[in-house]
Amino acid sequence: MRGVLLDVVSPGIQQVDSFTLRTDDGQELHFSTTPDFNQGVAHLMTPGHMRQHMALGDPVEVTYRDQNGSLVALSATDVSSP
Repeated sequence: MRGVLLDVVSPGIQQVDSFTLRTDDGQELHFSTTPDFNQGVAHLMTPGHMRQHMALGDPVEVTYRDQNGSLVALSATDVSSP
């Protein structure tokens, strides 16, 4: 799912607890994260990097699962430029 970040919640500089995304079609979705959020991605999306995306309005791509009606993010990555 692709969109822009509206909010990032983190207890420190390395861990993301949750975030809110506005999708390309205008939906606002809240995601919690897994303990291994972003494990195995080429470019680690730290809370600071996510806030940079939020400030600049740069889109991210979120991989997630629906867990009993709650959205759980597995990873968030930079969107490649066309």
